[in-house]
Amino acid sequence: MSLRLAIFDLDGTLKQARDPYVYLHQRLGTWEVAQAFFDQGVSGQLPYSEWLRLDASLWKGVSRAAMEAIFRDNPYLPGAQETVRTLREAGVRVAVVSTGLNVHAQLVQAELGLDWIIANELLFEDGYATGAARERVPEGGKGQIVEQLQAELGVPPADCLAVGDGRSDAAMFARVRIGVAVNPSSDQVRSAAGLVLDSPDLRPLLPKLRDTVPDWLPL
Repeated sequence: MSLRLAIFDLDGTLKQARDPYVYLHQRLGTWEVAQAFFDQGVSGQLPYSEWLRLDASLWKGVSRAAMEAIFRDNPYLPGAQETVRTLREAGVRVAVVSTGLNVHAQLVQAELGLDWIIANELLFEDGYATGAARERVPEGGKGQIVEQLQAELGVPPADCLAVGDGRSDAAMFARVRIGVAVNPSSDQVRSAAGLVLDSPDLRPLLPKLRDTVPDWLPL
C-alpha cells in the first residue's frame, strides 16, 4: 500500500480564513445583513441549502473578478503550497472537497495544480453574480463525496489521506487510512482524526506522516 490520493478541505486547511462566507461578507460589506440569519444557520435551524441561497443573494451584481481578488488576498497556511507540490511531484493525486465556494476553489486549483475540486457553486452571468447558487457539498455530505471519488479513481480507502479542520471533515477522516486535523475547531474533530497538527501550519504534515506510517508516502 502507498498513498495515492490526498483529499484536503480548503478553508482553514489550505487557506487561512476559516469561514469563506464570513470572510467574503466582511470584505464586501454585507456581513451586517448576513448576521440576521447566521446564528440560525450555525445552529441548524436554517437548512443549509437555504443558508447558501441567502448568502448568495447578498452578492448579486458583484463581479467575479472582484471576488477572485478578495480570495487571492486570503493567504495560504504556511507549508500548504509546498506540501501539495511535493505530493503531486511524487505522483499522488490531490483533491479539494469544500463546503466553501467554487470561485475560490477554482483559483486554488489553478495555482496548485489540483487534480479535482468540488465546492458549492455561485452562479455568474456575463462575469457578475446572479444572486443564485447550487449546493454541491451539503453540510455533512463530504463522506459520500469522498466515497464517490474513490470509486471513480479506483483508489481504496487504505491508499487515501484526508486533511481538514472542521466538523464536516470528520466524515472524510472515517473513509481514509489517516485523517489529519489541522488546528482542529473542536474536540470532536480532534478525536475523529488519526493525526493532529495543533497549529495552523502544514509544514509538519509530511514529516509526521512519515513518522506515523513509515514507507507509506511515495516520497
